[in-house]
Amino acid sequence: MKCDHYFHHCSKEYIETIDSSLISEVVHVISKLPTRQTQAEINRDLWWLLTDRGWSYDTAPAGLPESPPNGIDVKIIAVSERKRERERSLCRTSTTIDAKWHADFGRTYVGKLVQMEAQFGTVESMFKDFCGFRIANYEKRLALGIEIVMSEPNVYFAHRKGAVTGMAYFEVAKKTLPAIGLDCPIWLIGIRE
Repeated sequence: MKCDHYFHHCSKEYIETIDSSLISEVVHVISKLPTRQTQAEINRDLWWLLTDRGWSYDTAPAGLPESPPNGIDVKIIAVSERKRERERSLCRTSTTIDAKWHADFGRTYVGKLVQMEAQFGTVESMFKDFCGFRIANYEKRLALGIEIVMSEPNVYFAHRKGAVTGMAYFEVAKKTLPAIGLDCPIWLIGIRE
């Protein structure tokens, strides 16, 4: 797949100060995503590709097979082994307030925390993701939040029009970020064929 980018309170140069290969790593992962019929399949593919590159995760996607599906280029390691390798605390939204939610993925780069959300759900769920990034940034833990949404869900999922009603997508996220006054660094990525 291909991707669109929007940098909110950050830039490519800022992201390169976190890690010089972070942008190319994430873009590479997205380029390896095969075309799928459902959002759940894309979530599973992202899980395999990101955990293969050392990202920790909050929870494994529903229906995750024990080994990677065809078309996903990863080391063949069982789900159970990936569970042993994860550091779930990297996904935690807050360490000081009683907010009990987590980002989908987390990873540190020389002590700098990056969290990632893959949002193929509603616009409201995307707002919760942004709020989580804001809380972690307020606590001075988060260097960057990455939000992945579809660029054009009506086009990508044309065969499932009912499944994309109210879905978060790139343009609405891009317009919303400046409007809601978040001051934390967020890299918005829209994925498309």
